Amino acid sequence: MTNSNIIENQILIDGANSISKKKVYFIRHGQSTFNIAYLANNKVDPYLFDARLTEEGEKQANELSENVEKYLQDVELIISSPLTRALCTTRRGFGKFLKENSNIKCLVSPLHSETVITSDDNGRPRSIIEKENPDFNFGDLQERWWYLPSSIKDDLSIDTELYFKTNGYKEPIESILHRIEEFKKFLLSRNESTIAVVGHSDFFYHFFDRSIPHMKNCQIVSWCSETNEKVYITK
Repeated sequence: MTNSNIIENQILIDGANSISKKKVYFIRHGQSTFNIAYLANNKVDPYLFDARLTEEGEKQANELSENVEKYLQDVELIISSPLTRALCTTRRGFGKFLKENSNIKCLVSPLHSETVITSDDNGRPRSIIEKENPDFNFGDLQERWWYLPSSIKDDLSIDTELYFKTNGYKEPIESILHRIEEFKKFLLSRNESTIAVVGHSDFFYHFFDRSIPHMKNCQIVSWCSETNEKVYITK
């Protein structure tokens, strides 16, 4: 192999490696109505499906905008969970940033939606949330995009909320781990090197192999894909 070929191959290798080196800011959504009702109800599920932000949660998301301006100006891509509390947090926290940086994309991905345990972890059909959030691009999001038991997922005649109330179900750990691996692959496949992810505490807890406590509302933690280092940007 000639020296020129060696150099050319090394450039290709370095280029591939640079794509896989990511800095990702993980951001938990603001306080939700479920968060409050669940504690007030002695941790009994209050059946608030796809819970919205409380007034305090909206305030936290507005304050997130200030932290975005302070700490996240290097962000090249934003990815939000399709659950409403995450979409609202993304809108309030990154609205100004996106207006000032019209070249930056904001994607919606179900891969990092919350692990399904309680009612608020269940989503709502794309046709509904898309009407409520016309400022988001939902891409190829499926109509029923959140975890559902295979026996009911494709049966559109079934009321999923009633089914959950009557039968209950939890997302198996195998499904959660699979989504984590798919989400990591998705992050590493992107050309952007610095990414902001707005999502949920339990999913992030598993993403980090339970190595850090559950994140607080609108807390920001950065993660380096190369070293697996995690840094608290906000307390």
